[in-house]
Amino acid sequence: MAVAGGLAAVSGLVHFLQRTRLASYPAIARPYEKLLGLLRPPGAPKEPDFLASCIRCYRCQDACEPGAIQFYTEKDGLLAHTPYVDPAKAGCTLCNKCGPACPTDALVPFDDKREVDMGTVALREDMCLSFKAKHIRQEQELLMQLGREPTESDALAERRGPCGECYMFCPLRNHAIKLEPGAFLAPIIFPDECVGCGLCEHICRTVVRGEPAIFVVRTRKAVGVEVTA
Repeated sequence: MAVAGGLAAVSGLVHFLQRTRLASYPAIARPYEKLLGLLRPPGAPKEPDFLASCIRCYRCQDACEPGAIQFYTEKDGLLAHTPYVDPAKAGCTLCNKCGPACPTDALVPFDDKREVDMGTVALREDMCLSFKAKHIRQEQELLMQLGREPTESDALAERRGPCGECYMFCPLRNHAIKLEPGAFLAPIIFPDECVGCGLCEHICRTVVRGEPAIFVVRTRKAVGVEVTA
C-alpha cells in the first residue's frame, strides 16, 4: 500500500509539473515571427502538416552540415522544439541531409535544389555596397563630363569597392541571382527563382558587419498567427 501510495504521489507530481510547464507556454509565437513568418528547413510541407508530422527529435539538426538548423524553445509556444533556419547564424547549403534524417514526413528529401520552397529574396539597393559604389562612380563621371574635378569620396562603398559575394555564395546563381554587366558586381535578383536558403543574407551580414542589404523573405505562416510578409 505504501509503495502504491508513493507511486500515486509521484504520478500526481509529474502531472502537476507537466500542466505547469504547458501553462507557461505563450499563446502565440514571438513578434518577429508574426512580421516575418517562418523559415523552415528544406522539404517541409505546409505549416499545419509540418507541426503534425514533426516529432521534435532533433535529428535534422544533427544531420545539418553547415549548422543552419536551430530549434525554437518553450518560450515560442506552438513552435516549441521545432526546427527553423536563421540566416543571421548560418544559411542552408541545400545539402539535402536533413530530409533523409527525418523519421517522419516533416522534412522530405528533394531531387532538385530548385524544387525547394523555404522563402524568397529581397534586396535593398540603398544598402548594397555594389550599388553604392556604382552610384558614387556615376556621380564622379558626371562631374568630369561637366568639366569639374571629381570630389574625393570618404564613402565606405567607394573604399571597399564592389562586392558580389551574394552571387558567389548562391547555390542557384545565374537563376536566383545574376550580376549586372559591368565592373560593379551589382546583383540582380529573381525572387521567383529563389528558394530562400539564406546564404546570400548570411554572407552579406558578414561583409557589411551589420544589417544586410539582401535578405530572405519568409513566406510560411505560424499556426494561429497572421503573417504580413
